[in-house]
Amino acid sequence: MIDYRQIRAARALLNWSQADLARAADMATSSVKNVESESSSARKETMEQIHDAFDLNGIEFMPGTGVRLKNDIVAVHDGKRATAALLDSIYTHVQASPNREVCIIGLDETFSVETDGMLLLAAHIDRLTKAAVKERILICEGDTRFLNAPECYRWLPRQYFTRNAPIYIYGDRIAIHSGSLKRRTIIIEARALAQHMRMLFTLLWDCVSIAPSIDAAPGAQQPRVRAVG
Repeated sequence: MIDYRQIRAARALLNWSQADLARAADMATSSVKNVESESSSARKETMEQIHDAFDLNGIEFMPGTGVRLKNDIVAVHDGKRATAALLDSIYTHVQASPNREVCIIGLDETFSVETDGMLLLAAHIDRLTKAAVKERILICEGDTRFLNAPECYRWLPRQYFTRNAPIYIYGDRIAIHSGSLKRRTIIIEARALAQHMRMLFTLLWDCVSIAPSIDAAPGAQQPRVRAVG
């Protein structure tokens, strides 16, 4: 069974607040505070929830009081925890990267809100903003339903857009997130591949039009995708 010292150490490795851990473990922040302060005897189920939350986010607990980051190259998350695991991975690892941004290809935020809920997504954007992490997102041509600032978005031509498997590039990682109701996240840790994908993303970003502002005047001419070549 893990103890309060390991919990504090694991949070430090992930740069999580007590609220971050509470959200990942699906419990109240006050419960995490109580466990860490040893003000009450934690139930076995509570400790298992905390352990599982850390395990899903790349923490390995060693014999005694040891804690370390896992060395998994590929991690797979299924079900209702898949989206939260992806967002936690992004928040944790992009902050340690010299390139403090997240690049996303093929995101349909309306579907994400309907499937994962506004509260989860809004909280993620808020913590990225507070951590000075930026997003660049390639969405479908004509889509003006933004969760983040309009300048974070550019359009992909409709014939090249699919929401079935949005790709996230951050730090030394690439993640593929299912665009269906059966949520699955596959996270690959590979520095060279992440660098390669980031260059390809930048090429796409530079060759497509800027998405219009969501408060553009009615009837205003919308930007069109530029032809390449």
